[in-house]
Amino acid sequence: MRLGMYLTSLTKPELEGLRERLNLTDDEMIIFDLLSRGKSNTCICDKCLLSSSTLDRKISKIKAKINRLKGC
Repeated sequence: MRLGMYLTSLTKPELEGLRERLNLTDDEMIIFDLLSRGKSNTCICDKCLLSSSTLDRKISKIKAKINRLKGC
């Protein structure tokens, strides 16, 4: 699952509900918000001053939290 594509497909109320239930860290919240706005990984790395490997790791953690929430 491409997280950015999944998040951009959700409605604003769905995103808000997901955001409230995920218990994201501050860094994860920023990444979640940027991905939900359709920003690219390169843009997020530049904005958050992260390496691509660090961003990938944080995205994996967000995906894991979503999967746990869904019961996958």
